Amino acid sequence: MALEILPYSTEHYNTLPELGVAKDQFDAADVNEILYTEIRGAFVKHHVERTVGLTLLHNHFLLEPSQKLVTFKKTVALPCDPDEVTDLPHIHATAWRFTDHGIAPYEFAATTVGTTLDSPSMQVFLQEFAAVLKKWNLTNVLGIYSIEESSVDGPQTMEITEGRCNITLDTDLHPHEGTTIDAMWQFYTETGKGPGRCKNACKGVPHVKRHFSKT
Repeated sequence: MALEILPYSTEHYNTLPELGVAKDQFDAADVNEILYTEIRGAFVKHHVERTVGLTLLHNHFLLEPSQKLVTFKKTVALPCDPDEVTDLPHIHATAWRFTDHGIAPYEFAATTVGTTLDSPSMQVFLQEFAAVLKKWNLTNVLGIYSIEESSVDGPQTMEITEGRCNITLDTDLHPHEGTTIDAMWQFYTETGKGPGRCKNACKGVPHVKRHFSKT
């Protein structure tokens, strides 16, 4: 049976943990022990490693009931109410979490092309990966994100949250001091590149659970 792609709900985003809590859950589950073995194996086995990657489930701030977190031009993500903004381009889901009822989108991007999750081959991967998450009690810890073709093998990036704006920069451009937390991974099949790498890190502040500046 196909894994149902659920309609968007703000609750799918708002009930995600804050960054510090997400990192604690990741560490407590010893995810690194299986990150490049069983988890990577599911991506590579089904040849989806250049289409979707692994993400640490977390939120950046809370959204209003009608809002989506939408990334524009691959760099700036803002809370947006699509029904109130008439000149928005196409909005496609870019990150999903697994639930008891299916797979739910929780982040989006303004782009003309989206990632399709309902193809037969992708559905086989989703079902197997959902089983891996359930086996290791990681359903509320890890999800998947879409990899744009232009960003495959691209530089590592960093997310910085300022107020209610989430900014993505190349890692050598970020202006803040503090701690970073690995949040996205891209896996490889080529042995010369190794099994994979962190694709995106989030900026955190020690002893502060939410990773945005108070204004």
